[in-house]
Amino acid sequence: MFLKRLEIIGFKSFADRIGIDFVPGVTAVVGPNGSGKSNVTDAIRWVLGEQSAKSLRGSKMEDVIFAGSDSRKALNFAEVTLILDNSDNRVALDFAEISVTRRVFRSGDSEYLLNKQTCRLKDITDLFMDSGLGKEAFSIISQGRVDEILNSRPEDRRTIFEETAGVLKYKQRKKKAEFKLIETDDNLNRVLDILHELDSRMEPLQIQSSLASDYLRMSEELKDIEIAVIAHDLRMCVQQSAELHKKLHTLDETKQALQLQIDDVEATIQADRRKMSDIDESLDTNQSELVEASSELERLEGRKLLLAEKKQNASQQISQLKRALEEEREKLELLERQLRENDGSRTEKQVHLKELRSKKLQIDKVLSKSASEVEEEIEDLKSTYIDLLNEEATMKNEMKHMEQQLQFELVSSEKMMEDYREIKEELEKLTKRKMELESRLTTCQKELEQKLSAFKKKRETAEQLENGLEEQQTMLQKAYQMKHQMQARKDSLEELESEFSGFFQGVKEVLIAREKKELHGIHGAVAELIQIPHTYMNAIDTAIGQQSQHIITDSSQDARLAIEWLKKKRVGRATFLPLQVMKSRKVNEQTLAMVKDHPSFVNTADKLVNYNDGYQIIVENLLGNIIIAKDLKGANEMASRLQYKFRFVTLDGDVVNAGGSLTGGSVKQQSSLFTRKVELEQLNDKLVELEKTVLQAEKSVSSKKQEVQGLRLELEETRLLGESLREEELKLLSETRECTAIISRLTSQLLEYDEEKTEKGNLHDDLVRKKEQTSSRSAEIKESLATIQASIDQLQVLKLQSIEEKDKFQNELGELLSQIAVVNEQVTQQEKEKIQITNSIQASTHKIDTLDKEIAWYENDDQEGPTADELSDLITKYKLTKDRLIEQIQAEKSSRVELSQNINSAENKLKELQQKAGLLTNEERTLEIKLSKLEVEMNTLRNHLEETYELTLEEAERDFPFKMEEQLARKKVTLLKRSIEELGPINLGSIQEFEQVSERHSFLTEQREDLLSAQETLHEVIREMDEEMTIRFETTFNEIQSHFRVVFRELFGGGQADLILTDPTSLLDTGVDIIAQPPGKKLQNLTLLSGGERALTAIALLFAILHTRPVPFCILDEVEAALDEANVARYSNYLKKFSHDTQFIVITHRKGTMEGADVLYGITMQESGISKLVSVKLEEELVT
Repeated sequence: MFLKRLEIIGFKSFADRIGIDFVPGVTAVVGPNGSGKSNVTDAIRWVLGEQSAKSLRGSKMEDVIFAGSDSRKALNFAEVTLILDNSDNRVALDFAEISVTRRVFRSGDSEYLLNKQTCRLKDITDLFMDSGLGKEAFSIISQGRVDEILNSRPEDRRTIFEETAGVLKYKQRKKKAEFKLIETDDNLNRVLDILHELDSRMEPLQIQSSLASDYLRMSEELKDIEIAVIAHDLRMCVQQSAELHKKLHTLDETKQALQLQIDDVEATIQADRRKMSDIDESLDTNQSELVEASSELERLEGRKLLLAEKKQNASQQISQLKRALEEEREKLELLERQLRENDGSRTEKQVHLKELRSKKLQIDKVLSKSASEVEEEIEDLKSTYIDLLNEEATMKNEMKHMEQQLQFELVSSEKMMEDYREIKEELEKLTKRKMELESRLTTCQKELEQKLSAFKKKRETAEQLENGLEEQQTMLQKAYQMKHQMQARKDSLEELESEFSGFFQGVKEVLIAREKKELHGIHGAVAELIQIPHTYMNAIDTAIGQQSQHIITDSSQDARLAIEWLKKKRVGRATFLPLQVMKSRKVNEQTLAMVKDHPSFVNTADKLVNYNDGYQIIVENLLGNIIIAKDLKGANEMASRLQYKFRFVTLDGDVVNAGGSLTGGSVKQQSSLFTRKVELEQLNDKLVELEKTVLQAEKSVSSKKQEVQGLRLELEETRLLGESLREEELKLLSETRECTAIISRLTSQLLEYDEEKTEKGNLHDDLVRKKEQTSSRSAEIKESLATIQASIDQLQVLKLQSIEEKDKFQNELGELLSQIAVVNEQVTQQEKEKIQITNSIQASTHKIDTLDKEIAWYENDDQEGPTADELSDLITKYKLTKDRLIEQIQAEKSSRVELSQNINSAENKLKELQQKAGLLTNEERTLEIKLSKLEVEMNTLRNHLEETYELTLEEAERDFPFKMEEQLARKKVTLLKRSIEELGPINLGSIQEFEQVSERHSFLTEQREDLLSAQETLHEVIREMDEEMTIRFETTFNEIQSHFRVVFRELFGGGQADLILTDPTSLLDTGVDIIAQPPGKKLQNLTLLSGGERALTAIALLFAILHTRPVPFCILDEVEAALDEANVARYSNYLKKFSHDTQFIVITHRKGTMEGADVLYGITMQESGISKLVSVKLEEELVT
């Protein structure tokens, strides 16, 4: 790939369209200062996607558009097109030529085109990614890049190597990971704070939730039993109703049975009447059928006589047809026998014909084989004869060649001996030079060892100071972290305070309403208005319990308004303490005197808390009758003295209740409303102290840093002295090694000459021996040629004899062909006879089928009508039918008389049944009246069940069955109602609130685990980034270092240079120093070189980077400006050499660079403010 053409219009000073054609090699763009030649570099940088206006020497992107001049108006757009040759497919685009265009308009709009098709900037950057033309590549190098190398500190200079190694993106990722790690730590601390707060809420909520659950359980049990009792009473009514329904049902069944009898009698009468009618109809029908049967009987008897005459004529015709059929079948058997005999004879003839043809093929093969074998043998001998002639000619050529080679080896041996003597003399001189260098090297190494010893001592001191500094910095960092954690905890607690977290829902809503001025006369919750010393925290917190969430109001009216507000909002419940009506509850002094002398006595609880005087009555009401003891044993003893009339609480939170019960044990340490306030105060105090500690640590760290910096300056001076000696040592080592290498090489050459001399002697002997063998082989070939010629002559005679034998076999072949023709004719005749017999068989078969069909027709003709037997059967049948009809007519007449008598008897029975039905109807009306009254009572019970419990009787019996006796159930109802009343006020919302808090606690616990996992993952990501950056930096540095040493020697014509890491143990932070030794000078740091040497050294480093990360073309913008003419010439020569692999576009005004260029373009301003492209030779404007 190479840059083929650049087209510019409206870009900076290029008001008119220009086109610059580039070729592989070096193209120089020249011109005076201010002519706009560097705008060519900016145009290429811009079209490749540069987004920084500062990098293009402007303040905003619109500055690249031609702004106008005294004689020209400003343009409204700028356009640059870059055309690349992609014939090597370096860019993954299926085009041999790629054009990239970028336009920008004064309106701010811009567009990119790829091969004249609109595209995105991302498409351009993706296209050139990894091609060496991206923004991260060294495809454009300006003078600023050289200055960056020269003037940067070693730590800043490493940035160039990082860009080359591609680790900057990994640094950005590492920074993002570190920032995410800080966020994760903050989130984790916040989650832990919230979890701590939730832990304090869960226990009281669990107690309230348990009470509410008991209330719901007992209410549900009460409901079950009450519904069962009501269902029992209702069921009794239902049973009575069922009995009445049963009686009605029985009565109804009797009535229905009687009605069925009435219906049966009526049906019997109707049926008898229908039967009588049916008998009349049947008599008429039977009489008609009797007439028809008599007529049909006469017709059948006449047809039977006619059928007998017809049958006698058909029998004679069938006998004649059967005789003809028998004759035709005999003829068919004769034809089939003849066909089989024909097939057998024809098969024999075909076998004979096959044998004759096989014999003919054998004779043909014998005739062909005899002639071909002789001819083939003659040809083989001729081929062998020719091969021997060729081999003889080859032998003659080899003899001639070996004679020439023997002569050449003689001359070569004489020349080798002369070189051998010269090398031996040179070896003796170099051995003496090596001994001198080794002596000087020993002296230099001793002096260097002394300097290194001094350097190590100072470095150990510096490391000790740095270790102390690192420890102090670590302590300071921990202090920062602790401060951050405390501040986060404080913010979390303050947020919980502001949100009234930990309060019951109803209490929280009232306190929020107080802040919003929706409720008045609200002082606050008890927990907000009293302070508990840390010593008595557990005791007072246990003593006051849930009363800490009671709300203090001015009056009962304020409390009632707040309760109404809670009901209206449906946001929970709360307990209020009106100051106007609250009464003090205290242990009197006489009673208290009975326990004051006990060692475990502390005081009453109200004396151990701090509060505003206005709330004394509240504190005495809540805590005045509770006594605080040091331990549980003492509390129990004091309670015994006071006959267990008062409540005692120990400093650990154990309780001796009034009445003698004890509460205590181990509980999880939790945060309460009181401890949260104390913790906030403690955090404020600790933050103040920690701030002082941080200030002192920062001063100490600053002092240590100054001390370390001073010692580092001393180390630098010692290091520079050591480096000077090291450079001298390296130089002597290099010369010694070079001398040793040359000695080794010359010694190897002498050994090679000895080996070559032996080989040449062996070669001479081999040539002489091969020459003798070739001569002997040539004589053998001549003898073989004579023998082969004699064999060919003999075979020619044999060939003539085989021709005579061929004529004999030819006659025998003619006889066989005649026999084959005769047999073929016989087979053909039999085929014709077979066809004739087959046709006769087909005709005979057809005639047999025709006869069969005629016989079948005559036989079937008799079957078209009824046979004589069938007619006899029909006549018998009709006679029987006639007799049956006469008997049936007589029976029907007798039945009609009997039916008439039955009808009269049934009508009398029907009148009796109708009288009994009237009596049953009267009894049914009496039972219905009783049932109606019972249903009214039953509906009353059912309505009560449905309205009170919203249940039907069936649902109540199914879902609430009786589980005990009726009397026990009624007693259980009374007991449950009493137990529910004893529970007192119930916070039903606590169940849902406890579930919500538990669910949030579980969610936050999962969040904590997720955050811990994310924390570990981020640590792993940072470690992987460090490993990747270390590997990439080390690999790239080693490669650049290797190329830099070579390029430096080529640019300076000798000398040596190297790249040194300031801290090889820390590749992520080390700086990069450049040391160089131009020819004739000592090895020294880059800063100690002359300006030209420093610039050329920097250029050598840039070329080394280009070797490491090759680019298809490179723009060098006046990078050689600081070089003298001699160094410019070296730079130009190396550029020419390097241009075989990379295309260079050089912006320059140096003569030496121009002379080395393949093509020159000039940029000038013939018109003020407008750059033109001109020919340097012709000094006239080019038409572009």
